Amino acid sequence: MTLLEVLAAGLALVACGDDGGETAIALDENQQLGELTSQEASQVCDDLEQPMKLSKVDQCDLLGLLISSEKGDCVVTWRKCLTTPGEPLTSSMCNTSEFKWCTATVAEVKACMIAVTEAMKALSCGSDLDLLQSPEECAAVSETCPWLLQDAVGF
Repeated sequence: MTLLEVLAAGLALVACGDDGGETAIALDENQQLGELTSQEASQVCDDLEQPMKLSKVDQCDLLGLLISSEKGDCVVTWRKCLTTPGEPLTSSMCNTSEFKWCTATVAEVKACMIAVTEAMKALSCGSDLDLLQSPEECAAVSETCPWLLQDAVGF
């Protein structure tokens, strides 16, 4: 799986969970996603909300790379994005129903999604997306629950 595919999946979790004011539950990081209760699955989303938050600059870097084929076009898109009000790439989707048959652990999923976010933060208009690969932290998730990283199904 390329980093671009994982990046697309990661974008869907930039703003996950709700603001219902519920108290956080302590999760067993070694528990498999498929074994989580609905409250525990929602907690995974809540736990990843802040670590996966991208600044507007990071979001605009990614947008420029995704829709522009040349560096100059990327910079134009990046500048236009920065001057546009609001956050261009956010989502409140975290499809916990897709966790059902996943055997990756909570720790593996968290490590993967945080690594994806760090990879996104490192991108700029000078980056070559074709050369980047999925972070090694995503190997277990990619192997055991690839649907979570494809087309942003689970995240």
